[in-house]
This record gives sequence, C-alpha cells and structure tokens, in this order.
Amino acid sequence: MSASSLQVAVTHLNVPVGPVLTVGDLARALREGSVAGFDDRVAALLIHAFVELDPALIARCAAEAGSDLRRANELYKESVQANLPRVPEWEKAVEHLL
Repeated sequence: MSASSLQVAVTHLNVPVGPVLTVGDLARALREGSVAGFDDRVAALLIHAFVELDPALIARCAAEAGSDLRRANELYKESVQANLPRVPEWEKAVEHLL
C-alpha cells in the first residue's frame, strides 16, 4: 500500500524537526487556505510547504484534503507575506486561476 500524498508531504516537512506537523494539520490548512489558529511551530512548517514541496504534490495534497488550488494558493500567499521566497513553479502551476 502506498502512502498518501498528505503523508508524504508531512513526512518531508517534519524531517528537520521531528513529529510536529500532522496529516490533519496540513489538510486543514489546505482547506482553510490559512495558518491562522495553528501553533507557531506548525504554522512555520505549513508556510514552508511551498518552498519545500513540488507543486504537483501540493496539488495532490489539496485534492486529498477536499480542497482546491485556489484555496491552496491562499496559503501560498500567506507564505509570501511571511517573507518566504516566491516559488515560480507554484505560481506557474496556478497562473490560470489568477
């Protein structure tokens, strides 16, 4: 049995810090398009997702979470507002939505 996209993403994001982020956290953030209401450590990992993960994996995660690319892009915008670098690959993937 293969791991879900959400599990793959969470495992990758947790590598440097240990088991901080959960699949439920990532799914909720993708559905809500925000890190509001999350613990600071969890929020920091969530906004780094766009820098750390391939856009295709994020898109699969959004679908698994019951979200869509528009809502995921709201989360991306929060990462840019938090002074993380822009991710041209993500922006190209969702340019048809903007």
